[in-house]
Amino acid sequence: MAETLLAFGHEEKISKKVLIIGGGNIGYNLAKNIEDTLDSLRVKIVEKNKERAEYLANELNDTIVINGDGLDEEVLNEANLDEAETVLALTNDDEDNLMVSVLVEKFTKDQKKIDDKRTMALINKPNYSLLQSSLNIDDFIDPRMNTVSSILKHVHKGTIENAYTILNGEYEVIEAEIIETSELINKELKNSNLPDEIKIGAVLRDKKVIIPRSNFVFQKDDQVVFLVKKDFISVIENLFRLSSV
Repeated sequence: MAETLLAFGHEEKISKKVLIIGGGNIGYNLAKNIEDTLDSLRVKIVEKNKERAEYLANELNDTIVINGDGLDEEVLNEANLDEAETVLALTNDDEDNLMVSVLVEKFTKDQKKIDDKRTMALINKPNYSLLQSSLNIDDFIDPRMNTVSSILKHVHKGTIENAYTILNGEYEVIEAEIIETSELINKELKNSNLPDEIKIGAVLRDKKVIIPRSNFVFQKDDQVVFLVKKDFISVIENLFRLSSV
């Protein structure tokens, strides 16, 4: 992953110290996931509700939980905001999340470290996205888009396994398995008659990733990743549905 990003000009620094403001479902599950997968990261959560903070402290093993208001300067100092490399504002209040991201810059003692810090805010109101650049927030997290991606695979017909929206829903990245009834089986890519609005990114076959050329022949059980314009999703559904009905 690091080598791939570097090839595109992104020399990404991996954060070692993460501060989460808001211990709701998203904050808790993020901390739990980090504990389970990334041993080298140090995570702290600031949670306003005392009972919720106690629950988090009991459920999480390596995460430090601080009971307090994420907009309180003393609480942020206790959480060592100045040392945090990534700050995620994940409360259920959009305005609080925006304010936390602003306070990160204000309370950072060494202003030279500002560029090394990453701020992310959970935002439910799409209009707030207009404030991202003016508030110097690195990323907005839109739970609606994440939810759309998570349910798309259940909405699509056939054997589509995963689907993710990009460019505000204009395109979908779809992963699907070639089954016996698929029209693509034993066809060369150049003879598949796929419209220009459907691009094949890669094929996974027997644990090997293949970038298909024009003479590539589809086989049963191939896992295919497509980039599809939203108006042509029905074409993919027809190719991978279980029957021709």
